[in-house]
This record gives sequence, C-alpha cells and structure tokens, in this order.
Amino acid sequence: MNSHSIQTKVRSEIEALAGSKISDPDAEIFKSGLLDSLNILNIIIFLENEFSLKINPFDINLDTLGSINRICEYIESKRVA
Repeated sequence: MNSHSIQTKVRSEIEALAGSKISDPDAEIFKSGLLDSLNILNIIIFLENEFSLKINPFDINLDTLGSINRICEYIESKRVA
C-alpha cells in the first residue's frame, strides 16, 4: 500500500468520525475540537485493523495521532519497522 492510499483511508475514517471534511491534513484534529478523546479509541481500532498494526500505548499522543499527516507518518514508521 502506498502513501497516497494510506492517506486516503485515514482521511476517510477521520472525516467520518468528525462528520465533516478536513481540508488541511496538518490540521489538529483534537485541539481544534473536530474529534474528542473518545474518538481516539475508534482511531486506534481502525489503524490496528486496517493496517495490521499493534499500537503501543506509549505511542498514543498528539505527536503521533494529532493530525491526518501525523497518523500517516506513524503508520509508515510502523510498517517499515
């Protein structure tokens, strides 16, 4: 799966959770209020199922999951490792 496909899937899921389009993939999805803390569980489940990842609890923070681009970068880093 290439980077574009990853971003398309992540964007689609985040927009579904937010109930709106997100034009900037660097937008802060939690700090801006698009998503709340309960949505993080949905994101983790989605990432683990869709991309066959096992997310370390220490990786759950705004630095890794705070925007669409950061989520995609996190996925890429885990797929290489």
